[in-house]
Amino acid sequence: MKLKDLTPRKNKAQAMVEFAIALPILLMLLYGILEAGRLLFLYSTIVTASRQAVRYGSTTGQGISTGPRYQDCAGIRLAAQKVDFLNAFDDTDIHIYHDKGPNPPSPVGLSETEYCLGGVAVDPTSFNPTSNNQRIVVRIDGDFLPIIPKLVPFISRSSSDIPPDPIVGKSARTVIVAISIQVTIPPPTLPPTTPTFTSSPTLQPSDTATTTPSNTPSPTLQFTLTPSFTPTITLSPTITLTPTITNTPTSTLSPTAIPTGVTGCNSITHGAISRSGNSMTLTINSPVTTPVTIQDVFVVWNNDKGHLAGSDKTLRLQSVSLGGQFWSGNSSAASITIIPSPSASIPNGTSTITFTFHQSYDNPDGTERILINLSTPGCTLFPIQAP
Repeated sequence: MKLKDLTPRKNKAQAMVEFAIALPILLMLLYGILEAGRLLFLYSTIVTASRQAVRYGSTTGQGISTGPRYQDCAGIRLAAQKVDFLNAFDDTDIHIYHDKGPNPPSPVGLSETEYCLGGVAVDPTSFNPTSNNQRIVVRIDGDFLPIIPKLVPFISRSSSDIPPDPIVGKSARTVIVAISIQVTIPPPTLPPTTPTFTSSPTLQPSDTATTTPSNTPSPTLQFTLTPSFTPTITLSPTITLTPTITNTPTSTLSPTAIPTGVTGCNSITHGAISRSGNSMTLTINSPVTTPVTIQDVFVVWNNDKGHLAGSDKTLRLQSVSLGGQFWSGNSSAASITIIPSPSASIPNGTSTITFTFHQSYDNPDGTERILINLSTPGCTLFPIQAP
């Protein structure tokens, strides 16, 4: 006797209904993942483009057009466009400024001056830094438009929105113009031999050739065979080979002794940037026997969040010393270029340069940087840079 299966079974129609209900939700999740990925990619592209543009413009080399790179508006825009794979922005979305860094109590950005506006150079020559205290700032406004605008209009990011709400990428970098670039002229090569000097008639009036004929007239009258030997006397011009002494012009190589700078600057080493209390230090080891004069010091620190305790998270730089204090002030900027006053120098052996802040340095962010330019002849091409 067969028993009936009392377990209810699903039919195909029921599965189709369930799939039809779940399919829109699955498609919405898939579409959301795609749009989120595209938004993240566009944001990364715009930030990277601003960094590449400001990196190009902060150097002092020759641009693709006339003038240095920080005045080369077309080159700066081209550096940004090279990383824009999805056409997230146009040249009109690239804004190029110059400033002297944040300067409280004025609001950040108040001192920015735009000198390349809307893809067209307004007056690029107006930015002509003469010291390491000016920055180039590049801001890029990008658009993100959904593939299906009416489905998710709330995630749109565009400059045409009211109010405008584009994706903004902004980067700044100090223009280093105080590093002098020098080229050592190689010594001239020696000529192989100078046979052209052998024809100089100055050595021909040698008395040795003329004296021998003066004594031969009396013997030639007594011996008839002597006239046959007179042609041999013409061989005496072989003595003219003595002009090889004209190699003495090699003494013109003496100008190569002009460089009188000290040696060993390329062997100056340093340790890692370290922190202790309210100080940031860098240890320097110099093998140069004489003190090496410092031209200027460029330093970067976490100025807005470097302190953890309390409500004041900022760090203000108040003094710099190396064997003695050579600068004092109260700078709250993210970076500063310091010209020692009085002058400072790096002694032979191990020394430490110390940067003192108004409160403890608890929170480094990885942007810490120290650049020391030297002015002693022979050392200008070997700045000390950490990290």
